[in-house]
Parts: sequence; structure tokens; C-alpha cells
Amino acid sequence: MAVKTARNPRVPATEQARARETIAPYFGARLPEVLFAGHHHGYDTLISHCPSVTTLADVALRPATAPQAAATWREVVEALSHVWLQSARPGFDPSRATRKHALRLGRARDGLYRSARSLGLPAEGRCHVIVNRTDHGSLDRMLERLAALPAPSVRVACHGDPQPRNILLDHANQWHLVDWEWSGHHQDWRMMASHLVGWWYVEALLAGAYGNITPARSALVLSYSPPPLASLSRWMEPAVDVFRRMSRPAELERDVVALATHIAMLLLREIPKVVLDGRHQLLAPLLGEAARILDLSNSNEPHPLMEPFTRQRHADGSTTW
Repeated sequence: MAVKTARNPRVPATEQARARETIAPYFGARLPEVLFAGHHHGYDTLISHCPSVTTLADVALRPATAPQAAATWREVVEALSHVWLQSARPGFDPSRATRKHALRLGRARDGLYRSARSLGLPAEGRCHVIVNRTDHGSLDRMLERLAALPAPSVRVACHGDPQPRNILLDHANQWHLVDWEWSGHHQDWRMMASHLVGWWYVEALLAGAYGNITPARSALVLSYSPPPLASLSRWMEPAVDVFRRMSRPAELERDVVALATHIAMLLLREIPKVVLDGRHQLLAPLLGEAARILDLSNSNEPHPLMEPFTRQRHADGSTTW
């Protein structure tokens, strides 16, 4: 059994169980059974069947088993893509979204400023973010770009947080989706796709990046080396394929900007965690890559992470920028 308890949960156990039911018609046996949802001795408690304690992330991060994990990851992404295409309906309303972008942005903004103040860094919106000598605009402009999210043309049903740590692998190498509190029918598929890309990029950054922040007059001067992308290609390819199936040619540019926005959000959301853990050397690469991805997505020179998504596929199978 898997047991989740909390005194003041963001999503109560009973709501998590109901969220599971919204996607049960699409994923069936891939969702572990809920055994109990409610209050127990003052704690909000969710008990579910646990087919394994091994996550896809555990297997993927071991070099010896990475090829096996890559094949499973592609299978998972294909299953998600099938559900998105099967459940797609026109008319996305941000106020009805299962995962609300405005709420996530508020938490990201507050966490960024709180973390900066705790380290004695200038936490002012007019401060510019200068990454390796390139000015990527002010914090205010970065947050404005995060807020100016173009709506998707369709809403879809999805697990809500489709990333490798929410996928369990059993003894037969069958995969199962866990942590369904954000599951629902009214999802922005670009936000969901960002988890298929951003998780790997954040993980690579957390594992190997090291940077410094120097306060300057009305600026935060960041220096670090971005993580190499070559090692991520096997994990990104399924997400690129799904993105091309979901986005229409007339909407490609808008969807790429939205995908970049959601990936930048994932980077910013990590900042309070690393600062709280004392890993201050990660603040610069997290903030810097969020600023670069957002700034470059609004230019003619996309961030290297976004380049594969900016290519258009033609009827003959060829692609162009």
C-alpha cells in the first residue's frame, strides 16, 4: 500500500480520489486502486494499492537501464498523446482549468522574490537579468511574459503532472500512473507537454549546473554553463513527436511560446526548493534559463531546448524552420 497523509493538504484525499475517476476511462488498469480516502486520526489520508516503489525516474537515471526506460517513456508519452487526441474539445476557459496558470504564476513569483530576499539579493521588478553578459530584460518583463499566455485551441483530459517520478514500474515492467490530484478534463495540453520536456531539463540542470549571482545596479548578473542537450535527446524525442501531432501549422508559433512559458515556470518553481535546501549555486542557472527561454521564445532565435519544436512537418515527412 501507498499512504499519503497531511494535516492541511492543498488537494484533499477525497478530491484526489475523484480526480482519479475523471481519467479512469482513459487509463484503466494503469491507475492503482484507491483503498481509502478521508480523515484518519486528524490527518487527511489517501491509501492506494502500490504496484511498485520503483519510478521511471529511478530507472532512467541509471546508465545501465536507461535504454529500457527510454522505451517505456516513449510508450507512456504515446499513451498520453492518444488520450489528448481522443479527449480534445474546443473551448478552453482558464477559470475552469484543472491546473490554473494564474495560481501557479503567483506561487512562482512569490517564491522567487522570497528566495532572493532570503539571500540578500535585490528583489525588485525593475532588476534586469543578465546571463553570461547578455541582458534578458527585467524581472517585471519576465513575469509579464509568463502572464501573457496564449490560450490553446482545445482542452484535453490528462493526468495533470505527467513526469517520470509519477510513473511506477512493476516487476513485469508495466507502468502505472500515480499522484492524480491534478487530473481532469479541462487541461492545457501545452502545460502537460511542458512536463514531458521540462522535467528532464530541470533534472539535468540540478545534477550538474553551478552558478553565481552578483548584484549590480538595477541588475542581477548571472554566470553559469547551461546543461548539455545531447544527453536529453532520447527523452525529448517522444515529446517533440506529440507536440507536432497536437499543434496545427497556423498555431505552431503560439504553441511554442506557450510551451516555453510553461517550461520557464517549471524552472522558477524549483528556486524556493533549492534555496531552502542550501543549494544556492543552483539559483543562477534556474533563474537564468527561465529568463533565456522566455526571452528567446519572443525572438527569431529560439533557445536550444525549443529548437526541435519550432520545425514544421510537411506532408512528405520533411521539416523546415
